Amino acid sequence: MAEVLILIFLAFLWVVLTGELTPFNVLVGALLGILFLSVVRRDRERSFPKRLFGVVRFLFSFLLELITANITVALLAIRPHPRFHPHIIAVPLRIQSDGAISLLSATITLLPGTVAMGVSNDKRTLYAHAIGEAEAERSRQSVVRIETLILRFMV
Repeated sequence: MAEVLILIFLAFLWVVLTGELTPFNVLVGALLGILFLSVVRRDRERSFPKRLFGVVRFLFSFLLELITANITVALLAIRPHPRFHPHIIAVPLRIQSDGAISLLSATITLLPGTVAMGVSNDKRTLYAHAIGEAEAERSRQSVVRIETLILRFMV
């Protein structure tokens, strides 16, 4: 019963975000809700509220990372003599599923100054290009933080 209420809430939220109450928007909102619930409900060992909290925490943390990365890149852009620190980083992965790896890759690529380059054949290492941080380890830790957030709701 709780899932049905969550599904109705997500469909309503989609309608509010789009600004139009149409049958099509309600249907799209319901389909997005089903997709969301399928991701969050995948693991039966963790309760639904914990996984939902993990998604909310991921979104909030991602927004903070996005703001920080945008400020860093903006400062590099407006300086007369910017000090770029480009480097390729190899991040050992704890996540193994294709969906989680795709989400991690897409998330870090959305952050300005970082681009996912690929994953090793055994899915144990993610390669990325990063600028802005003088130390490669700080860039690597940023990716690891995002991976940890993904692990909280998507295994």
